[in-house]
Amino acid sequence: MQRRSVLAIATACLAAPNLARAQAGTIRLIVPFAPGGASDTTARIIQPGLAAGLGRAIVIENRAGASGAIGTRMLVQAPPDGSVIGISNTSPNGIVPLAMTPKPYDGDADFTHIAMVADTPTVMLLPSNSPFTGFEPLREAARTRPGGVTYGSSGAGGMQHLQGEMLAKLSGGTWVHVPYRGTGPGLQATMAGEVDCFLTPLAGTTGAIEAGQVKPIAVSTAEPFAPLPGVPTYRALGLPALTVSSWTGISGPRGMPPAIVAEMHAAMQQVLADADTERRLIAAGLYPLGRIVSTAEYQQVHVEFARVWGPVVREAQITIN
Repeated sequence: MQRRSVLAIATACLAAPNLARAQAGTIRLIVPFAPGGASDTTARIIQPGLAAGLGRAIVIENRAGASGAIGTRMLVQAPPDGSVIGISNTSPNGIVPLAMTPKPYDGDADFTHIAMVADTPTVMLLPSNSPFTGFEPLREAARTRPGGVTYGSSGAGGMQHLQGEMLAKLSGGTWVHVPYRGTGPGLQATMAGEVDCFLTPLAGTTGAIEAGQVKPIAVSTAEPFAPLPGVPTYRALGLPALTVSSWTGISGPRGMPPAIVAEMHAAMQQVLADADTERRLIAAGLYPLGRIVSTAEYQQVHVEFARVWGPVVREAQITIN
């Protein structure tokens, strides 16, 4: 046997274990927010089924900060071999690339968007002991009370921050933004009365709502929302521009092999077809779309978001440092 052939075989033998480890080892699932919010809730609901479908252990890593940009940047920098995936959603993948300077990544081109899991409406919550009885008294206080009112969100530059800026523009008055490091910390602060109200995805807040620890006073669905009976929509309050939902899915770094993407997409569809998983998602305020969303369609969600909301971010001059 020629020396070159021997070297080639030896090289292949050395590479094979590395490839096998990449394909069969533990998968890191990065959640770019603190525990307790919509992204974290999504990850913990889908983790068992996705791990079973792929035949691999999945470890969740919470990497919060900068409206999700810190954890999401880690995903961008990960090897594209399927060993690292992450929760992608409206804030870090949609708004951050539009509002952060310098731009940390491209919300479309720097990722392989694998599967869309669910979406969730935004709700406005009051502390349980709030002096305000609903949205209209809060809006009036923003117009008349010295210093206006404060509203919390899960981070500067998130969808709810964008809604707050639009709310201030359309309603008038003074709405002071107070960003938190995720829905969980913001919800705790709201229950403690640190802010007058909290704009947040419904996911991750349903337990507090049911327990009476916070009170929903507005929801961002286009029509009355059955899980929150009696809660008015923003459209009904004269603010149709705030009608929007936050989407959530799983993504990986760009350049993932199509075979791995297809395997993960198929496993994710099995997870979403499971009745118990669907029940848990809905109970948490996450609403599956009721149909299979292809990887190409999920990729297009990010493209379309930038097209629609880019002008709004620029007009509102929302920036993330």
